[in-house]
Amino acid sequence: MSRVANLDYIKGIGCFVMVPGHTLVLNVDDKASYYIYVLLHFFTCLFFTASGVTTLFQADRRPISYLLAYFFILFFVGLTFTSIWHPQWLFDFRLEIVQIIMLGCISLLLMYRVFKDRWGMYFFASMAIFLVKLSHDTWFPEWTGGNILFPHADYIPSHLREDGDPLVTVGFPLFPWLFLFPLGVFCYFGKLKWNYLIAGSCIVAAFFMYHQYGIDDFYDKWDMSIEHFLVVTLITSVTFIIVRSVPFERLPLRKVATLYGQSSLTFLYMHLIVLNLIGVALTLVASKETPYIQYIWYVLSYIGVYFAMKWITGVRTSTWMKKESAWIILLAVVFAMPLITLYNENLKVIVSISGLLIGIFMAHNYKSIKDFPSLQKLLNTNR
Repeated sequence: MSRVANLDYIKGIGCFVMVPGHTLVLNVDDKASYYIYVLLHFFTCLFFTASGVTTLFQADRRPISYLLAYFFILFFVGLTFTSIWHPQWLFDFRLEIVQIIMLGCISLLLMYRVFKDRWGMYFFASMAIFLVKLSHDTWFPEWTGGNILFPHADYIPSHLREDGDPLVTVGFPLFPWLFLFPLGVFCYFGKLKWNYLIAGSCIVAAFFMYHQYGIDDFYDKWDMSIEHFLVVTLITSVTFIIVRSVPFERLPLRKVATLYGQSSLTFLYMHLIVLNLIGVALTLVASKETPYIQYIWYVLSYIGVYFAMKWITGVRTSTWMKKESAWIILLAVVFAMPLITLYNENLKVIVSISGLLIGIFMAHNYKSIKDFPSLQKLLNTNR
């Protein structure tokens, strides 16, 4: 199997754990389901690290200008996903997962032009990015760069939030989330012994932090505590140890994970549709106190997502979406949707649902972007 298949597998595992990770904890007294929910949130890092490595493979086959334009278009396509979580994004913007992945890929293209195959430089770049975030927290925490460079200043981690405190969403600001992209490159291309050293160092440091400060800060994903940083770095290094050491044919869940990984953009939208439909159906026939209701939701969601992904991957793409004008029209609609919330904030749910439906349609057809005449011109000009 090619190395790209292993990267699809990694992204697929990220998709796989996202299913229970995006369900609600129905019964707060069920500690097991709560800790499952918390644990799976660490695995978001797999999307970023695998996407970064894939970018370098693309950089060897495609002109940088072509890839920059391609990622730039996908950045705007990702606004549909932003609309789901932040219906008023036009007035209070947050980077969501698609945007940070595209910006991470763009940053790696720029690094690649300078670093080439000096893999150690990617590790130092990764650590430098996280140090920028720590420096910001220490010396100028109130400045956030429009909530794009750094987390929102009013954000309060869930374990510190009290009754009456505002619930502020953060999204994925550049610092610290960009650090995962060069880290993935180093862990994939660097010598395997460094992965073991990184993993061991993270375990030791995490135990020290736990002994000194307790468990709570490990949960702080959105403001990326040092403890959370250590865990996601550990997950990254161990994941790449596995995919580099174990033959692809022996990797667990490889067929399902590869299916999801190859269509990961579509998965982002599809799993939300399935989770919400099943969640609504369960509320009609059961209550939060129903025994094992959380795990019934997990199982039904896994089954539903699997068959939904099998179905949509077999659906033909739209010939209309091969035209650049089609994408311009849909993106104009996406930009216009937040405006209706100025008329009535209760219409935010309409924006979210519209973003979800337009998003899955665009995600299913996104490979047509590569055939745009403007992109093909860039491709042919730089050959």
